[in-house]
Amino acid sequence: MLRFAIGLSLSLAVASALVLVVVHHFAISQAERSATQHARLVASSVLRREVEPGDLARRVSAVRKRQLDAAFGGLISDEVLSVSLVGRDGRVTYSTNARATGTLVSPRDAAEGADGLLVSVTSRASSTPGERPQKIIATYTPVRPGLADGAAVIVQPYGPIAGAARTAQLRVGVVLEAVLLALFLLFVPLLARVTRRIGAQMDRIHFQAFYDQLTGLPNRVQLFERVGAALERAKADGRVLAVMVVDIDRFRELNSTLGRETGDALLVEAASRLRSAAGDHSLLARLDGGEFAVVTEHGDEQGVQELAEALRTTLEPPILLGGLPFALDCSIGLAFHPQDGSDAETLLKHAEAATYRAKEWHVGVLAYGPDVDPHHPEQLELMGELRAAADGGELSLLYQPKLDLGTSQVVGFEALTYWQHPSRGLLPPGAFIPTAERTGAIRHVTRAVLAGAVRQLGEWSSLHPGVGISVNLTAVDLLDADLPARLKALLQEHAVDPGRLCIELTERTVMAVPDRAEEALERIVAAGAQVSIDDFGTGHSSLAYLKNLPAQELKIDRSFVADMAVSSHDRMIVLAAIQLGHNLGLRIVAEGVETTAVHEALRRHGCDQAQGYLYARPQPADVASASLVGRRLHAA
Repeated sequence: MLRFAIGLSLSLAVASALVLVVVHHFAISQAERSATQHARLVASSVLRREVEPGDLARRVSAVRKRQLDAAFGGLISDEVLSVSLVGRDGRVTYSTNARATGTLVSPRDAAEGADGLLVSVTSRASSTPGERPQKIIATYTPVRPGLADGAAVIVQPYGPIAGAARTAQLRVGVVLEAVLLALFLLFVPLLARVTRRIGAQMDRIHFQAFYDQLTGLPNRVQLFERVGAALERAKADGRVLAVMVVDIDRFRELNSTLGRETGDALLVEAASRLRSAAGDHSLLARLDGGEFAVVTEHGDEQGVQELAEALRTTLEPPILLGGLPFALDCSIGLAFHPQDGSDAETLLKHAEAATYRAKEWHVGVLAYGPDVDPHHPEQLELMGELRAAADGGELSLLYQPKLDLGTSQVVGFEALTYWQHPSRGLLPPGAFIPTAERTGAIRHVTRAVLAGAVRQLGEWSSLHPGVGISVNLTAVDLLDADLPARLKALLQEHAVDPGRLCIELTERTVMAVPDRAEEALERIVAAGAQVSIDDFGTGHSSLAYLKNLPAQELKIDRSFVADMAVSSHDRMIVLAAIQLGHNLGLRIVAEGVETTAVHEALRRHGCDQAQGYLYARPQPADVASASLVGRRLHAA
């Protein structure tokens, strides 16, 4: 028994020593790994935004050094001793430790770091002359994907790593010495618990760094990393890579009205639905608030469009919370590689710009393009040319006839603005009007269009005295306090009956500036002109507000008119609009008539007037004037 006890004690002592060694090395390994991951996080979250390729090519200038010092100064702490930038040759081009700038480090480590590898090296160094050297760990890490001119070196103290190892070793050693036999019996479970604890801590750190805590989805940091990898695959496979930004409409209002708890529950359910619709082959991440990002690789852009529509559809069914249904809608912006950007930051920025426009235009899904981004160089150049063209009288007006459905006579025209661009050819209104409205250039266009339309009315006064012309205005025009006076002066200058001029405004235009719109319209009507509410049915105006507007005409949007002969839903909407307008004493005009069946349906149900390609396309003034000789157009 004595020999057994001695042998057992020796065995336990040896086992205890081995356990202590194992624990020490395990803690060291985990702590070094944690330090390496911390350095990687610092590089991916801070350095990638600040470092420019030139910072790695040569020693930075004094001005650039001050900029980098200001950017990286907040990183220096007890956990990060210094941040350096090195070229592939190992030359330090910048360091928060001034003594290190210009020195040489291992070219091999620098090259591996530049190529995307994480290299951690331990050594001893002193931060100031005469100070006792301390052990440090230096991590060579890439600055950002695709920038292979050099790497960043994150230097951290080794003391916390060694301290963590000593603490773990001491705790296990005390337990081993206190209850040697019990430790023998519990040795494996105890070590397993220690391992799980360290692993759980690392998992928590990793989750907090790369995942959204509410929905469990990847966050913006992980999104950028994975988009970089997806870009490389897309380049290699020739597939279409798209970044989508999904923004839940009016989420902030819902969150503030219903409370954060309900808002969080809506987000969790929305994230679950989007994850299901996105599938396993697409990356879904949460950006902020009610914004999500989807990164998908498809064979063509059509597949991306179909996925975007599927994402919108999956959010449509009401979400039940506390027995109450909550309906969600979203706007989605798309950006494609390579035409809209070659890196994650650019693609995400352009997708967000497209989302903003999709929300503003109420179009649901919108792909990025120059017409979406008013700050795009192409659009800025085009708007500069447009102002000059408008002021120089280079815009041309085409006229689309409006037909009286009872008599088939032409009773008026809608003036549409076209631009004969010297290099881009004839541009229709949709190619430049939306951007002109967003940039303010629309004021120049409106002045030119009003002047041309009134001048044409003056020329037709003696030949066709009863024919009118409609001109479209925007929300920007309604904010122009001088517009009614300028309009009145034009009518007097050309001796035109004001009742022959009709000002058209869409529902969205009116509701964009409701107070100013009502005031401006009253002044326009006071000048004798008529007012028409265009694209009726597509906006979000209240009938209580519309009934107070000084309007004489209501135009039903083409999206309802075009399919009313085959769609019962569209037909019912058109019939309701006709009845509503007549009850309000308004003249009803249907736009977008392209088939005889639609023409007959409108005439049968009492619509007053119509316009569309069935009767005539927009045409020059001389052709329009010739069509007035007989004053009748036939649906053909």
